Amino acid sequence: MKKYLLIVLALMAIADMGCKDNAYAPGPPAPANSYFPETLGSTWKYRDSIYGEKTDMAPIYGVTNDTISFTINGGTSDLNSLKCYDATVFSRHYGAGIAYFYNNSHVFGLVTNSAPYGLTFLQMLTDTAKTGYTWTTSPVCGTYAESVFQSTPVRTINTILERNITKVVGGKTFTNVIHTSVNFQMKNDSTGFHNIAYYDFYLAQGVGLIEKDAYIYGNLNETETIVDYNIKN
Repeated sequence: MKKYLLIVLALMAIADMGCKDNAYAPGPPAPANSYFPETLGSTWKYRDSIYGEKTDMAPIYGVTNDTISFTINGGTSDLNSLKCYDATVFSRHYGAGIAYFYNNSHVFGLVTNSAPYGLTFLQMLTDTAKTGYTWTTSPVCGTYAESVFQSTPVRTINTILERNITKVVGGKTFTNVIHTSVNFQMKNDSTGFHNIAYYDFYLAQGVGLIEKDAYIYGNLNETETIVDYNIKN
C-alpha cells in the first residue's frame, strides 16, 4: 500500500501545480444562515490536532497541536473550473496562506491541504439532500466524477450520514447539525476501489464547519474543532 500512498502524494502535487489562481466574477456567496457561510468578513478559529504512530501506514509521528483561523477576504479563484471564494488562513505554526471555499447549486466544498496528501478537493455537503444520499466526485481540481493518474483511477464517495442532530464541540452545543463523510478511494488492483482516506464533517446551520476528523488507512490522523466564530450578514 505504501506504493499507492506515493502515487497519491504525486497526484496531489500535480493538482497543486495545475490549479490556476485567477479571479472571476462570483455569484452571491452562501448566506449567513447556510451550513457553510461565505459572507465577506466571516471568521472561524479552530484547534487542529495531528496524531500519528510509527505503525501507521502514513508517516505522521507524534502529536502536533495548532490554532488555525479562516477569514473570507472578498477574493475569488478559478481552480481549473472550480470557482471558489478565498479565505485568508493563519496558522500559529505555519503562518499565513489562502484557503478556497466552494459553493455551487447547494453543494459546498473546500480545497484543503490534508496531510499527507497535500491539496485535495472535497465536497462536504449537498444541503438539500436527505440522510443516506451518496454522490461521487473527483478529489483533484476539475469537474470529472473519476480521475486517473498513471493508470490509477481515484475518486471520492460523499455521503449524508445524519441531519438535524445536536453536537457539543469545545464545550459549545450546536443544533441543526449535518454530519457527512468523504471516502478517498483508489483502484489499485483488480478487486476494485479501496478506501485510502476517510473524512467526517460536522456542519452547523448559521455557523459552518464545526468539526473535521481525518483518517488515513483507518488511523485517526487529524481532528479540527471550532473554538470561536463570527459570521457576517
